[in-house]
Amino acid sequence: MSPTDPPAIEVDRVSKWFGPTRALDDVSFAVAKGQSRALLGRNGAGKSTLVSLITGIARPDTGELRIVGEPLHGQDDRIGCVYQRSSLIPAFTAAENVLIKHYPRRRGGLIHWRELRERARGLLDEWTIGDLADEPVERLQPMHKKIVEICRALVSDPEVLILDEPTAGLDKSDTARLFALLERLRERGTTVLYISHHLEDVFRVCDSVTVLRDARHVLTAGIGDVTMAQLVEAIVGEQPPSAVTRPPRASEAPVVLSVRDVRVDDRVGPVDLELRAGECIGIAGLEGCGKATLARALVGLEPRSGEVVVDGREVEPGDVPEALRAGIGYVPEDRHVDGMVSVLDVSENSTMALAPRIGRRPLGFLPRLSRRADLDRAYAELARQWRIVASSPRQLISELSGGNQQKCVMARAFATDPRLLVLVNPTAGVDVSAKASILASLSSALDRGAGVLVFSEDADDFALCDRILIMIRGSVVAVLDEEWTEADLVAAMQGEAA
Repeated sequence: MSPTDPPAIEVDRVSKWFGPTRALDDVSFAVAKGQSRALLGRNGAGKSTLVSLITGIARPDTGELRIVGEPLHGQDDRIGCVYQRSSLIPAFTAAENVLIKHYPRRRGGLIHWRELRERARGLLDEWTIGDLADEPVERLQPMHKKIVEICRALVSDPEVLILDEPTAGLDKSDTARLFALLERLRERGTTVLYISHHLEDVFRVCDSVTVLRDARHVLTAGIGDVTMAQLVEAIVGEQPPSAVTRPPRASEAPVVLSVRDVRVDDRVGPVDLELRAGECIGIAGLEGCGKATLARALVGLEPRSGEVVVDGREVEPGDVPEALRAGIGYVPEDRHVDGMVSVLDVSENSTMALAPRIGRRPLGFLPRLSRRADLDRAYAELARQWRIVASSPRQLISELSGGNQQKCVMARAFATDPRLLVLVNPTAGVDVSAKASILASLSSALDRGAGVLVFSEDADDFALCDRILIMIRGSVVAVLDEEWTEADLVAAMQGEAA
């Protein structure tokens, strides 16, 4: 790139609000053509908002975005994006997914299927999987799915390619292969904006780095001009020594959960742990480390080997009803996918775990209206405890705010007073008030003697934990005991000493 050439992408004093929430505050930086720029920051720092502005999904309230010197207004084919959450259509072939927005047409508007396959196979051939063009995406390996998504983003030959957590779900060999593909993109002159929590990967594939914190720009530097420790400090900011407080560990309390040699095929394990009544253990790790898979295995949603004993009762692998009967309450990783039924109302979603118990009669018969009234009364008590804000018990859960949706999912998990709570990202996507309410209810459950496992990468979720197990690529590699700071946590998840 010539010194006189305009940047590939330029963010000039951009601010964005969502209601009273400031998502970006006067952010400015530029990325040169052909450069690989890491965009870093903790959850809520403003990265996703910035991506939504660059891709044209939203517009800035103030400031300007420019691509190759020209103002950026709305969606633009010169910008491609591969999002963290896959948007592929599983039943469609790789070819159909690659050209989903660019299907060639015959006269009369019919799809030209032969041309579609030929064009898509040409793109996929360039990335070594042309032979899979006619294969349904649901049958592809994770790495091949990632290549299909990248090819789809490259169809319009964009100036800028945004990659959001591209290594999530990939093993070491697939990650190395992806990095080789990124090097080819760089050689072609494509500018890459690389979003990741894996700092080790950033040092391997990026030329420079920009850090956002609390909606503001705090650092832009060449990758050779910063250390891992400096990046952690920029991401986290200053933390007071007593930033996290925890209750005393219940060392003499009865064992609620015993896990011995648990493995999930070649993705997770072996894992061993013991959890006592009133104790909270965190399982921390970056996206793709295996923590969510471990959580699903413990509650019967993933096949596993090894032994899981809850309150003295062994839980058989892959048996969700047995896990529930053993006294496990579960909050899944993504409330939208696994945590709620969007076509049901808030009462039905919140009381789902109580339905088998409510209104039982000696002959097992309960009129439908009477049963519904009992469930609504149970919901009213849950809504009071969890401060769920809804217009009525009949309001669809899909109409609630994210914070109230998460409270409903949490309320359902807590409703049966389980002996063991398995919580994955319990405060994801909620505001400060909802987060405080969730943590207060978690504290009450601990006081009642429940054992709690919290799976997350967000330091705020571990506020009540007695200790934190660190997972990297499916294995527990370290333990944080006693006092810890967010910098300690971030460094440990990177495999580094703080």
